[in-house]
Amino acid sequence: MANIWEHPSIIAAEALRHLEDALVIGPLCARDTTSEFTNRSNGWKVGDTVSFRTHGEYSVDEFSSSINTQDITTSSRAMTIEKHYDVSVEVTARELALDLDSFSDQVIRPATYKIAETIDTYLGTKLLEAAGLYASDGLFASAADMALARKAAILQQLSMNRFCLLDLDSEAILLGQDWFNQHQTRGDDGTRTMRMADMGFAMGMDFFNSIAFPTSTHAAGDGIFTTDNAGATTNPIGDEVLTVDGGSSVAKGLVVGDRIQIAGVRRPLKVKTAILQAACGAATSIELVDPITEVIPDGAAVTVVGHDQDITFHGAIFDDRSLAVAFPMLDLPEDKVAAVASNNGISIRMVKGYTQTTKVTTLSLDLLVGSFMLDPRHTTLLAEY
Repeated sequence: MANIWEHPSIIAAEALRHLEDALVIGPLCARDTTSEFTNRSNGWKVGDTVSFRTHGEYSVDEFSSSINTQDITTSSRAMTIEKHYDVSVEVTARELALDLDSFSDQVIRPATYKIAETIDTYLGTKLLEAAGLYASDGLFASAADMALARKAAILQQLSMNRFCLLDLDSEAILLGQDWFNQHQTRGDDGTRTMRMADMGFAMGMDFFNSIAFPTSTHAAGDGIFTTDNAGATTNPIGDEVLTVDGGSSVAKGLVVGDRIQIAGVRRPLKVKTAILQAACGAATSIELVDPITEVIPDGAAVTVVGHDQDITFHGAIFDDRSLAVAFPMLDLPEDKVAAVASNNGISIRMVKGYTQTTKVTTLSLDLLVGSFMLDPRHTTLLAEY
């Protein structure tokens, strides 16, 4: 059915349909914030950057005689188009003669599925930038542990539409728990979990699994401090440095990427610059990835989440405003059979043409993608000691 090549938009639409079906992490991301990329082609390329700002955080005062004016505090995040993924195959007269269904089975579907897996792997690395962290020595080994993980995530102020994404190891552990896969504990959801390995909905979260979630281990520091006791002038909301008094003499200090928990503060803060062991005994300043968003109590204990442990990330709890992704529309070449298909903020290009230098006809499916943590405070990583 050679006529399909006279209507390349049909082939591009078929590729887009399979791509959307195969993505796991992509549909859980915010895409409306970057919809300008898929409305029209504009010469987008790898390296182009657009900046976004998250919502502000403020303290509440009880009014007496005058107001306390606060600065507008936001966290600026830059999204860079980082990836240009492509699958190109040589097509012969045999493939060109296939009808759409046969050509889709042999070429389009396996190609787009592989692209989708690569995209999800890329998006998974962005989840590792989360500010929140729940670490356990038996992740989801019991309903009580899941409840504690949910509590840690709620403190990140998630929306009601919450996702729990797990790697295959954690999914297997969860599916094997009697409290999770039986009718008497979860009703029809438990039956469906046992029959179809569908984790479904539990404790206010939609569960998903992805083979593409990145395997990563963080050797947490062991710094122990107290917040600066100089009064309200230190550690205000909006500061990107936490001032602390001297701490314990410990072996590691603080490591880049540590999440530090402050007594009386709901959300952990993420360490941007390491603090050496030698500096831990005196007053020091801890540089943060994101600004302080809550009132920091004077003299409060400061400890590392997963203190002095090697913690392995197995998933994340987040919402549809945590991670942003964009698929900018690629330009169409004038000398090739080509089309672009876009839907739901996702765009893919199909190009077919004969190349004189190689003397072959090639079909390419390609796309641009960029992603960034729209608000790392809305994501809690799940880790195990």
